[in-house]
Amino acid sequence: MLITNDILRDVICILAHKHMLDRTIPPPAFPIELVKFPSNQVGHLSNGIPVYSINLGEQPVFKLEIISPAGTKAGSQAGMASMVANLMKRGTLKHSAQAIHEAFDFLGAFWDIQCNLDYANFSIYGLNKHFDSLLPWVAEILKEAQFSTEEFEKEIAIETQKAKLNWQKTSFAASQLFRNQLFGDHAYGRYMSPETLGNLKKSDLFQFYISTWASIRPIIFLSGKISDKELKLLDASIGQLHFENSWSKESNPSTSQEVKIQHDRREGALQTSIRMGKLAIGREHPDYFKLSILNTVLGGYFGSRLQNNIREDKGFTYGISSSIVPLHDASYWVTGTDVNGENSEQTLDEIRKEIKILQQELIPEEELELVKNYLMGSFTGELTQAFDIAEKIKVVQLENLAPNFYDQFQREILQCQAQELREIANQYLNLDELHVVMVGA
Repeated sequence: MLITNDILRDVICILAHKHMLDRTIPPPAFPIELVKFPSNQVGHLSNGIPVYSINLGEQPVFKLEIISPAGTKAGSQAGMASMVANLMKRGTLKHSAQAIHEAFDFLGAFWDIQCNLDYANFSIYGLNKHFDSLLPWVAEILKEAQFSTEEFEKEIAIETQKAKLNWQKTSFAASQLFRNQLFGDHAYGRYMSPETLGNLKKSDLFQFYISTWASIRPIIFLSGKISDKELKLLDASIGQLHFENSWSKESNPSTSQEVKIQHDRREGALQTSIRMGKLAIGREHPDYFKLSILNTVLGGYFGSRLQNNIREDKGFTYGISSSIVPLHDASYWVTGTDVNGENSEQTLDEIRKEIKILQQELIPEEELELVKNYLMGSFTGELTQAFDIAEKIKVVQLENLAPNFYDQFQREILQCQAQELREIANQYLNLDELHVVMVGA
């Protein structure tokens, strides 16, 4: 029998129809079990710098992170740490900024220096075959940044313009003012503005660089396809630099500030940016995991209660979320959104209502199971890449957490009960302790 193309096509169509998936029926969900957290190698360079390395993946790429305690809180003035990070990219005693950037580009590497409230991070992404060639440039930037007057004035002008634009954005202003309300005079409460930038002096910035980046022994995280070869090359370069001081991880806890509602009205604004929150427990606290799970239910993922209420039901916003922000000296919980000015007060009422429901009612079993699966799935997905694993190891080491921190987190997710979460809501989300900042209409 001759099988024509038409007959063959019809047979394929029949078979395809027979085995076609019913797209109206979702695939079955299966609970995720405890995932073993990948191990890392710990060593020290010749000069005592600790190195945490993660060897994972088949592609010959790496990420090198050099962490210094040169974050915002280390500076005596707002903007000092970020300006120093920027100026370190503006040339050394031996090479101009252009020459340095051209060298990294030629070697196919991406690099940056950034800081947050606690730390500063010199990060480099590149190919293993160029690892050796990149390290002398890294060492030069670490120890021989120039801070020329010309580059200082350029950077001040650029950052001042950025600050002017940022403070015109209600969401930016709300976040800065909220932290200031929470932390007051503590370094976490300071914010950068055109005025504070104008007070910075080049000599002060250079002294900050000398006393932090150039003097304090950093911590290194190296991830990707890493072998003894890369570690030996690292020791032959960065391991030969001299650092006078070791890293002190002592904390300077902030004091609680007076709870208040602050409304910064902007002429002509149509929307209002809202930040509501309070000081919270940090990662080191035994209840942190449960509070994190509770936060996910409230506003920590797209199917959260705040999203369903304020976005889906009320239509007040395109998005609303809540999160715990763990810092070294203190931590805080915050929820934020942007709404039309006319809906701002009702939005605040609805947030309080959702918190009160969590304090009075048990989370239904089906909803809690969904959140548990979401958290476990998200965590599992973050363990497939060496760079992502390095981020988690970084948290454990920088915050002096227990080595089994993430194993404990998974167990809490799998074992926590609705009754426990209701108790957590009453203990840590006291409505009378909520700070509120609104900026805009």
